[in-house]
Amino acid sequence: MTDDMNRDVIDEPVSAVDALATDTAPIAEEQPHAEEKKNDTPAPAPKKQEPQSPSLGSRLAKLLSSISVKYKISGTFVIILTVAVVSLGIVTFTRQNTILRNEMKSRAATLASQLANVGKEGLLTKQEMPVFAAIEDIQKRSDVVYAMVVDDTGKVFAHSDFSKKESVLSDAADRASITADALLFQEIAHESDSILDASMPITLKTKNLKIGVARVGLSEKTLSAAIRNQKTIYLWMALGFAICGFIASFMLARIITKPLDSLSEGIQIVARGDLRQLVEVRSEDEIGKLTTVFNGMILSLREKLLMEKYLSQSTVLSIKEHRDVTQLKLGGERKYVTALFSDARGFTALSEKLSPEEVVSLMNIYLNLQTTVIHQCGGIVDKFVGDEVMAIFEGRGMEVYAVRAAVEIQNYCRALNASRAVAGEKQINIGIGLNSGDVVMGNMGSEDHMDYTVIGDNINVAARLCGVAQPGQVLVSKATATEVGNQATWKELSPVQVKGKDQPIPVAEATAVQGGARKFMRRATDESVTYSLEGFLDESNKAVIKNICPAGCLLEVSGPIGIGSKLSVNLNMVDLGLITVHSTVYHARKQGEAYYIGLCFNDLSEDAKNHIIHWIHQVNAELVKPLFA
Repeated sequence: MTDDMNRDVIDEPVSAVDALATDTAPIAEEQPHAEEKKNDTPAPAPKKQEPQSPSLGSRLAKLLSSISVKYKISGTFVIILTVAVVSLGIVTFTRQNTILRNEMKSRAATLASQLANVGKEGLLTKQEMPVFAAIEDIQKRSDVVYAMVVDDTGKVFAHSDFSKKESVLSDAADRASITADALLFQEIAHESDSILDASMPITLKTKNLKIGVARVGLSEKTLSAAIRNQKTIYLWMALGFAICGFIASFMLARIITKPLDSLSEGIQIVARGDLRQLVEVRSEDEIGKLTTVFNGMILSLREKLLMEKYLSQSTVLSIKEHRDVTQLKLGGERKYVTALFSDARGFTALSEKLSPEEVVSLMNIYLNLQTTVIHQCGGIVDKFVGDEVMAIFEGRGMEVYAVRAAVEIQNYCRALNASRAVAGEKQINIGIGLNSGDVVMGNMGSEDHMDYTVIGDNINVAARLCGVAQPGQVLVSKATATEVGNQATWKELSPVQVKGKDQPIPVAEATAVQGGARKFMRRATDESVTYSLEGFLDESNKAVIKNICPAGCLLEVSGPIGIGSKLSVNLNMVDLGLITVHSTVYHARKQGEAYYIGLCFNDLSEDAKNHIIHWIHQVNAELVKPLFA
């Protein structure tokens, strides 16, 4: 393969950022004051501060800020619901426990009062049988643990346990019941059980004389079991409420955040430069209003981008640089530029044979070709004048990029014309003229309508050179050729006489540029293909073509492949079917986790080459016919 072919595969487009030279001068270092120079005492070294670990609060705040809004809303709702349920449970349990205990005390007091009435008669008459009968009747209740009547000395007169009759009670609870002058409730432990003890004094109202105490003990097992049952029921209810609340809050959060998710997705799409889609407005609340405003912004951006297509890049850059309307005034400044003019040869005669629609369609193909190359080489298309293109390369050092753009335009046009000739389609030949020098760049026109452009004698010279350039020729003035020097290959020509100049202008024809100029235009794509290494044809590997031209392509693969390796690439082209192309790796690099290899096609058929060229030079992206099936 030739060096030109190699470059056509492995070179990347020239970036305008890399090409433009900066005018920023290096900032001079500040000189120390005289007093500082005299002071030779070394300054103490600053203490190196240990990096402080973030506090628990900051870490917690960071964690909370990273949680999705959907989960924040549902979590907050569940927390509020849980706090409400727990608070209601505490109040309910406390109140229910009080009610149950009061009922139990009321029941114990009633039993103790009944026993006291019977015990009074028994103590006065010394008859035990009526008292024992009353005790047996009381003990028929399942919650009664014991019942007794005690005289004023603490001796048991009658007891549900016959073994304790005539015994003297002496523990603290017993003493408290004997000394009590009114109904007394005590909670005591009795055989591993909690007992509610009710003590009712037995008195003679006529003499106000206390003759004994009636006591009844009720077990709290029933009370505790009832409370436990209520707690269990309440816990299950609380769990059910929590689950239902979580589901409801999650659905509510989803309803709230779904429009936000759609809006976020729309913002990401716009950030990628796609303004074709609007976000669906799902509600009329604040989020819906925000979505409507965002859609309005997209429409405004569409209008802006569409208007930018009708303005020269220099005008757009001027507007972005001077956003203040008061600074957009007529006038300009002197700048050094390289001007490129191109013009279609024989276009007037050709347009007479074609319909206006065919003329526009044909011209757009060649104008799109030239614009793409000019942008890749760091230039700016100033304007289109019919079939003529005016481009500017601003700054010194840009001369070689302007010459490279012109040479590549001619190379691409030759390849395109050859392909169109095979297909029996009309072709256009281009003549190009270049000149460098000082011009005035600024706002020209009137206060109501102005254009940001360049004017000056050097612009006129470039236009005149374009006018005398032959089809397929790049005519360069001496001023530009001198700056480029041996970075290009020149063909010496006789000075040419142009309109408006008294003396002939020294010129030269640029035929090549150092480092090689591409012969074929390439186009970006993301098509999946398969390939096999030579010697391993039975092993098929997947890859993605990132860009392609008739000479080769840039392939994204999952593993490294060495320079010089032989590959067989399977291309399933529209109208041509599946074809296998043998190729050689001439360039390889790794970027991130992916590997990129530049391939040079070794045996691509002429039909396939013409098919690729025709696909590359299609215009109107939405109408482009796909290259691969």
